[in-house]
Amino acid sequence: YAAAFKWTMALLGAGSVALLVAVLASIRASRPRIVGAAVAAGVAPLVAGRIFLNAYDLWPAFLVAAALLAFVRRHERAVYVLLALGVAAKVYPVVLLPLALVESWERGGRDLVRRGLAWFAGVLVLVHVPFAIAGPGGLRYSYWIQLKRGLEIESFGGSILLVLNRLGLYHVTAATQSPSSTDVVGSLADVIGALSTVLELGAVLLVAWLFWRRRRDRLVAAAAAVLGFIAFGKVFSPQYVDWLVPLVPAAGPVAAAGTLVVAGLTHGVFDRFSAPGGPNGLAYKNALAWWVFARNLVVLALYGLLVARLARRPRSSSP
Repeated sequence: YAAAFKWTMALLGAGSVALLVAVLASIRASRPRIVGAAVAAGVAPLVAGRIFLNAYDLWPAFLVAAALLAFVRRHERAVYVLLALGVAAKVYPVVLLPLALVESWERGGRDLVRRGLAWFAGVLVLVHVPFAIAGPGGLRYSYWIQLKRGLEIESFGGSILLVLNRLGLYHVTAATQSPSSTDVVGSLADVIGALSTVLELGAVLLVAWLFWRRRRDRLVAAAAAVLGFIAFGKVFSPQYVDWLVPLVPAAGPVAAAGTLVVAGLTHGVFDRFSAPGGPNGLAYKNALAWWVFARNLVVLALYGLLVARLARRPRSSSP
């Protein structure tokens, strides 16, 4: 099973890179930009290390890359179908839904938005029906456990507390909670987790608003939306780097280089899961602090860079 799983993920990763190239070709990007993005996406698995194929995140990443291709080619129905499949696989592709709705509104108004939402909701429900029939309790639990998750130790908020712990300004208490997540626990962590959720929503909506007002770099907006979701979320697992690889390098050479930096730092973070003392030990927390904080700062900087590009871009019809 392990070998078959890794080969499946490898094929999905290769397919995602091919889709990335197709996206850039569709907007008539320059050859150096296409080559740079493809090289960054192609070497990212080597930079990220074994975590890259150890989780199924390349499956939703592949669906997002396919949805992005449909988005730039303006295949309306395909965008909503692929986004719904991506959300069913892993919730994060929902951050691209506001961008698709903005596009539909400007192309066809309320009727087109209504049809798009109908396709999105219909496919999402259809995918869930077999699981709702076979195990309604398990389906309900899978969503509930994600909604009530704590502040993961590798999130931006968690990494701030780790650094404060390293500097002797705060004592981090960590615990393993469902679903097998090492979280920071305590009242301050709860407050930061709630604030992170608010900032995460705000980061995604800001991108959608800029996309609507400033109009119109689809690739930068899509990359910024996913980066904002990761940067401010209360969970940032190492495998989330898979989400960036077929998406962020398309936003330009700086974004491509930043993706590799995030992948490399994630490699370092993941290697420290086996640090002496276990996930609650002092050695683990100290080893993790600067690595994960640096990784999260790079993600935050990439988000800020792309948002700034959206904010200053003059209104036009370019992709």
